[in-house]
Amino acid sequence: MKLNVIDELPNCTGWLASEKLDGVRAIWTGECFITRQGKMLKPPTWFTAKMPSVRLDGEIYMGRGRFNELQRAMQIKGGDWSGIEYHVFDLAELRTPIEARLQKLKSIKLPSHVKLVSHVVLSSNRELDEMEKAIVDGGGEGVVIRAAGSSYKGVFDYNMVKVKRLFPDLERWQG
Repeated sequence: MKLNVIDELPNCTGWLASEKLDGVRAIWTGECFITRQGKMLKPPTWFTAKMPSVRLDGEIYMGRGRFNELQRAMQIKGGDWSGIEYHVFDLAELRTPIEARLQKLKSIKLPSHVKLVSHVVLSSNRELDEMEKAIVDGGGEGVVIRAAGSSYKGVFDYNMVKVKRLFPDLERWQG
C-alpha cells in the first residue's frame, strides 16, 4: 500500500492529532485481529477474551523504542504477550465523522490491555510542531493528523496524514 507523501502540510487548525505509535497496525474485526496485509494474528486467548464485537482500528504496541521486542514476542508461538497492549485510534465505521467515532469509542467496554489513543484538536500548525517535537524528543515516532469530519477509510489519505519530519537526538542513539 502506498502512503501519501505531501511536501507541505495544510492549515491544520481544527484537525485531530495523536501520537504515531511504532507497533503493528491491526484491525479487530469483532472476532479476530488482522493486519493491513490481511494476515490473521494469533494472540493468546486472554488477549482476545472480552474484546467487543465491533470493528476497531489500532496498533498492537509495547511502548516507545520496543518495536523489535514486540515483533519477536508476536512471532513466537505461545510467546509472552504480557507487556503487549492494543491501542485503539479509530472505530472502523464507514460514513461516520471522526468526532462521532471517537465519542462512540469512549462508550465501549474494553479489557484492561486495550487503551484508547488520545486525540487533541489542533489550534494551529505551531501546536502540531510542538506536539511532534515533544513526541520525538521523548523517543516517539511522530504524529498522525486527521481532518475534522473525515470518514473512516482505514488507510492514510489526504484526510489522514502521517507527520514524521523530525529525527530523535542522535546523541541518545550513539555509543
